[in-house]
Amino acid sequence: MHDRLITSGGRRRRRRSISAQLILLFSSLTTVALVHAQSAIPRLADNAPDTYVVEQGDTLWDISALFLNQPWRWPELWSVNPDVRDPNLIYPGDVLYLRWNNGKPGVYLTSAPRAGVTKLSPKMRSEPLSSAIPEIPRDVIDPFIANHRFETTVDRSLHPRVLGGSGGRLISGIGDSVYVAGRLSRGVETYDVVRPSQQLTDPKSGEPLGQLMISVGRVVLTREGVNADEASRFDVISAREELRAGDILFPVIDGEVISMFKPRAPATVVSSGVILSLDSGVSQIGAFDVVATNLGEEDGVEIGHILGVARGNERIRDPETRDWLSIPAERAGTLMLFAVHEKASFGLVLGANQPLAVGDELINP
Repeated sequence: MHDRLITSGGRRRRRRSISAQLILLFSSLTTVALVHAQSAIPRLADNAPDTYVVEQGDTLWDISALFLNQPWRWPELWSVNPDVRDPNLIYPGDVLYLRWNNGKPGVYLTSAPRAGVTKLSPKMRSEPLSSAIPEIPRDVIDPFIANHRFETTVDRSLHPRVLGGSGGRLISGIGDSVYVAGRLSRGVETYDVVRPSQQLTDPKSGEPLGQLMISVGRVVLTREGVNADEASRFDVISAREELRAGDILFPVIDGEVISMFKPRAPATVVSSGVILSLDSGVSQIGAFDVVATNLGEEDGVEIGHILGVARGNERIRDPETRDWLSIPAERAGTLMLFAVHEKASFGLVLGANQPLAVGDELINP
């Protein structure tokens, strides 16, 4: 009987132990679910303002960074706002104020800061679209797109090339005529004159990614050679630099102008991405610098994707063993891709908490 009582007590203790473990497991699962649910809500930045008056020169990125630690998630922050149906259309003088609604933060638009709960209703905007503040700084992106060209492969023998100017001149400018050898595109009269700038290569695989070229001017055909033995004559109608013998011609392509970027995180995990060097001669990279990357369409990246920049390749020495140890990569900046090609892309650094450098890793934000 005594043995039976001991056995029964042991069973009761085991039941209590199992019950405690189940409670602990349930609590852990509940905590994980709660953390996951909370992570679905954009995290507010420290010292996020209650109100903010939009000023001339602001960008949506600047304003969003005031409210959020992840500025690219601004559509989620403003999606509950009936007045801000398109967060890409905010104007100087607008007043934005922060309010919680059913446990979610939201930024609302009003004509003046108001206390308490305000009933909002959609209103028609009469301002021209051109006066809306831009989503990101474009004064660096637009000139880069206009003045550069990127080709995966370039066979110079297949493109028309500048031989020189009239009178044997080796350099030419606006108003001059230049002579060009090579087959012209049928029906095309206006060409961009480009100069190879840099061959981009993947630093890990050694694979050539493409040729970056800089636009130096534009020419228009005035007389086409009657055969392959006669040069064609062009007039120089614009020039950023002096045109030189050896420059090559590409037909002018009026590509689609991206009026609005849509910054967002990639849908897949980014791996093996690094910052490549550009011909800027700059050793350190900071905010609003343009950079090249070894990520392209085949890696799943798209225009508007936000990437984090992590400082890598740093080591520290153990004073005891005298061995060098690598330091884990640390998040140091954020960039947005604005031009994506098959094997490479170009991005604008939107923020950096320390100087960035060629070779820094690109990660999911």
